[in-house]
Amino acid sequence: IPIASINPTTTICSGTTASLAISGTSGAVVTYNFNSGPNNTVTLTGGAATVSVPNATSNQILNLVSVSNPTSNCSQTLSAPATISVNALPIASINSTTSICSGNTATFAISGTSGAVVTYNFNGGSSSTVALTSGAATVSVPNATSNQTLNLVSVSNPITN
Repeated sequence: IPIASINPTTTICSGTTASLAISGTSGAVVTYNFNSGPNNTVTLTGGAATVSVPNATSNQILNLVSVSNPTSNCSQTLSAPATISVNALPIASINSTTSICSGNTATFAISGTSGAVVTYNFNGGSSSTVALTSGAATVSVPNATSNQTLNLVSVSNPITN
């Protein structure tokens, strides 16, 4: 009787490809589906195959339905789900712009995903980072004597990678 199994549950970021490896009897044909959708088949070439959902934006559940050996005509029903957890992408935005008098401090408020780390720069200069504690942070340029532009370069969530 042919066998098939899937690797453990995994986590990815939203918008990336959700992939799981199936292993088992070499040459066996595995019937599977994602999220109880239409069934598909894959052949375990060399005893392994990878199945994927591109651009996943929500959790994906891979269900192994059955495995068969086309050479021996033996098969078995499977009940082996695995979940790919999809984490939302962190976000960050600049709350508003304002005018100040020359020589004063230019302060910018950034909001977004709580705990996210934002990489930013002023006027295209060297980059710095700030953590969005409780979803907010402020960054400043003291003694500003010219227009200041805050550029958000990237945002990451160290909790979910």
